[in-house]
Amino acid sequence: MGAACSTEWGEEKALAEEQPGMPGYRGSKALAARKAKAHLTVRHWHDKMMMSAASQAVFEGAQRGDAKKVTEALNAHGDPNCINFGGFNALMLAVGGGYMEVIALLLQASANPNNGKSGLTPLMIAASSGQLEVARMLVNCGAAATGHCELDGRTALHGAARRGHSEVAKLLVQAGASVDIGDWQECTALMLAAQEGHGDVLKVLLCAGASVSLSNKSGDSALSACVKSGHEACLETMLRAGAPVNAANKSTGNSALAEASRVGSEAMVRKLLQYQANVNFANLRKETPLMLAAAAGHEQVVRMLLVSGANTAAEDVNGHTPIMHAAVSNVAVVQALLDFGGNPSVVSQVDCNTPSTLAAMHGRKQCYDLLVWAGAFVPALEENG
Repeated sequence: MGAACSTEWGEEKALAEEQPGMPGYRGSKALAARKAKAHLTVRHWHDKMMMSAASQAVFEGAQRGDAKKVTEALNAHGDPNCINFGGFNALMLAVGGGYMEVIALLLQASANPNNGKSGLTPLMIAASSGQLEVARMLVNCGAAATGHCELDGRTALHGAARRGHSEVAKLLVQAGASVDIGDWQECTALMLAAQEGHGDVLKVLLCAGASVSLSNKSGDSALSACVKSGHEACLETMLRAGAPVNAANKSTGNSALAEASRVGSEAMVRKLLQYQANVNFANLRKETPLMLAAAAGHEQVVRMLLVSGANTAAEDVNGHTPIMHAAVSNVAVVQALLDFGGNPSVVSQVDCNTPSTLAAMHGRKQCYDLLVWAGAFVPALEENG
């Protein structure tokens, strides 16, 4: 793109020198049309850059990591803060390419480290890509660690946390970055680190005082993010830091134990129970972890919950008990619930279903046979008169 613009600049310059009476002059209308066309071909460049070949050279050198070209352009009074019509400046391109020498040259020439596109700054680019020394250089030259991108509300710390760059995160915290600020979805850096399984970043943020109790717009906390993403080590870290083990999702009412039970993670269920998670905590549909595990057919999780005191007689909003959920999943789960006193003849007071009728409706013959063998109540068929 740079080479093309240099050619276009030469054409613009030639057009500016074309005057009546000079060789090659083709009339005022033709000249105006050619100038308009030449202006459109350089639409990607800032107005000031169209006035200065040196500023164009700064941009082109920064894009390519050409320190010699940038030095010459700056010495020729090129603008270190030149930008293109896309809103990107020379420093952003140099940081994106990791060109340390060019970055240093631009900063020494007073390039503004806080200029960016829609709030996206060079520091955010460095943080997301894990360029520690570049980030340190920018901070030392006045880059603000607190700025946020207008597009998603994320800060440099969000970028470092999501990508797992713990040393960069530590630098940003020391530079004054807020650890609890949320993006437009109210996700904090801690939530992003938990979601991606970056334990080292979690520890940096927790040591900096990050809140373990916040939740985003979806109702998820950092703890629930660990469970949903399957990051066991991060779950341990969050629990040790005092994350509320029974906090519920605002949208579903599910606790971390409910989510772990639903997906069948034995290790996470065991860990949450060790930290005194409420085994009978019900969500907004009155579903307990036992019901969710039973419905999904997770036999070992069901047995773990039963050993920990899960209620086999609890009812959800449809009046269904855990054994009724099990009746539509698999026979091993039905057997586990029968072993712990699950009632095979219970009748829903909402839809009048029983475990055996549900098993029959869903084609679970093995479950149906086991329930009948265990003494399940089987409604008599009505005779047609």
